[in-house]
Amino acid sequence: MQEEYYNNEIGGDIIKRPIVVMVIGYIIGIIWGLYFNFSIVLLYILITLVCGLKIYFKRKKYKKFKILSIYRYIRYIKLIFTKQVMFLIIISSIISNTVLIYQENQYENLYPEKNIKVEGIIVSNPEEKEYKNRYKVKVLTVNASNTYKSTQIYIEVKKDIYFKYGDKVQLQGTFRKANKPRNEGGFNYQLYLKSIGIYGILKVDNFKKISSDNVNIIAKSINTIKMVVLENIDKTLKEEEAQIVKGLILGETIMLEELKEKFQIANISHVLAVSGMHIIYIIIGIEIILKKWLGKRNVKYIVIISLMIYMNITGFTSSIVRAGIMGIMNIMSFLVYRKNDIWTSIAISLGIILLQNPYAITSIGFQLSYLGTIGIILFSKNIKQYLDNIKYIKNNIQIKKSQRISKIVENLKDLLSVTLSAQIMIFPIMIYHFNIIGIYFVITNILVSIIIAPLMFLSIIFIFTTFISSYISQHLSIFLSLGIKGLIQIANLSKLPFSKIYVSTPSILKIIIYYIVIFLINQIYMLYTSKYMNNTKIRAKNLIALIKYKLYEKKKKTLEFYKNVFKEKNIKQLILRIYKIIVLIIFFAVVYQIPKDLEIYFLDVGQGDSCFIVTPNKKTILIDGGGSRTDTFNVGKDTVIPYILDRGYTKLDYVFISHFDKDHVRTEY
Repeated sequence: MQEEYYNNEIGGDIIKRPIVVMVIGYIIGIIWGLYFNFSIVLLYILITLVCGLKIYFKRKKYKKFKILSIYRYIRYIKLIFTKQVMFLIIISSIISNTVLIYQENQYENLYPEKNIKVEGIIVSNPEEKEYKNRYKVKVLTVNASNTYKSTQIYIEVKKDIYFKYGDKVQLQGTFRKANKPRNEGGFNYQLYLKSIGIYGILKVDNFKKISSDNVNIIAKSINTIKMVVLENIDKTLKEEEAQIVKGLILGETIMLEELKEKFQIANISHVLAVSGMHIIYIIIGIEIILKKWLGKRNVKYIVIISLMIYMNITGFTSSIVRAGIMGIMNIMSFLVYRKNDIWTSIAISLGIILLQNPYAITSIGFQLSYLGTIGIILFSKNIKQYLDNIKYIKNNIQIKKSQRISKIVENLKDLLSVTLSAQIMIFPIMIYHFNIIGIYFVITNILVSIIIAPLMFLSIIFIFTTFISSYISQHLSIFLSLGIKGLIQIANLSKLPFSKIYVSTPSILKIIIYYIVIFLINQIYMLYTSKYMNNTKIRAKNLIALIKYKLYEKKKKTLEFYKNVFKEKNIKQLILRIYKIIVLIIFFAVVYQIPKDLEIYFLDVGQGDSCFIVTPNKKTILIDGGGSRTDTFNVGKDTVIPYILDRGYTKLDYVFISHFDKDHVRTEY
């Protein structure tokens, strides 16, 4: 009876959010399909057989309490994952796994011929590369067959060839799929293209333009507005400032490499990725301007339309789609007089993105956006509560009677709690992808939080003034430049000593353990600070108390042992225990010192040489660094260092250069 009560109490909260449960299952199916080569149905059949055998041979017997009892803690998991929850997860995971396997097979069999003829529509503006222009094309036919209709590919043309958005073209050339990682742990360009819905790259030899304006009027108008905005920004601002404004307002990621690295090390790259912050400012700005004229309810419809247009302008990236859908759902809940559920909003946005493209889950922007949001929801309130309870802060507020100072302190605590909660959640993902820990991330994020709101509003006003008067926009750009310089100065904190620490790539198991630990810490903190105690919380609290009691008993027995040894002068027992400890230490020391195999790795660095060696006593040696293929691609930074970090090493003991040709070493003058 009691077990049934807990099932209703805990599992009931989850089953009330069926969309959340189905999306969790959908994600499980996608992840399984990405990393395992067989259907998830086989896994469920195996689990069913194991559980059936366990029930058949199960014998009831008294079990002594054990702190490290897997069975005991699985019972608590079963309280959450009820039969209804598991049914939804299994069904949705099978669906997503089947969809992913189908798409993977379709991708592998796509465009089997290298030389093909494609008819399609240009659906992007030109992306200028060093020696070519690149466009995104929506495919209509391949070799006069519409088998591959609606897939998208990149096309590469010469620098002097230009197409317009909406042009219908016939193309002939060499098709290739993107490269997979050439070194273990390297950048998977093929998977990246899949995450943005691109199936491959066509190098165009011959082309023919058939017609223009083959897109609907809304898409064409939105693209025209975007191009005019970009052109006005380039005309008015300097190159570096223009790139930051484009990233700040439109999410354009094309930046100078040095500037991008500064923002990345300072942990403030998120300000250049359109996300929830931008959506909030758009909603607030429109409501402030139009509420008096249209009324509180009517302005909500304008906001929804504006958000949909803004998502289109910014290219429907994962972060903006998440924020946009959540913002629209929040507004719609107001319009239909219903309370908005944050977890359901997240789940719906997740489901929409993954239904459209399951590979989006591998995108770094997707992972950081959702994990950062979940971190803020889970931890910010508790961190804020913890900061409020710090005696120094409370006493400081009491001493400073000024309301202004108290308000500043409260705002700083809000900023700190949001920053820390997001960083806690994205921390292992940042390390996994970038192998860098930014030391000053708290300082940089607080400083950015102070200036980002006025800087964004100023940028939006500046963009509007470029349509009205170049004279006004020129004068406004002076103030905008000051704000951008302030943002760059914050990014320049990355130049301070010890601003970054290189770390080796963590394993998936370590990342999972990290999330389990921080979740448990958060839950325990909530358990001991909660004012309302239901039966589940009381039971969990009693279990923690019992564990603490068992540990105390163990400690007490150990102290009594040593006390009796010295009291009775029974040195033999003491020597025996010390002897066991010494033997254990020697055993692990010997195991650690046992010579390992000599490891030699030859890196694929293109037209060049590089060799990484790990000696039996764990000394690391690098022979040659591969040089650099072009001025824009640094083989050492972009290939060799990531490879070494992915192997689990953070330093080199010896570096040898065979000779100084540019395909063996990069020289700087």
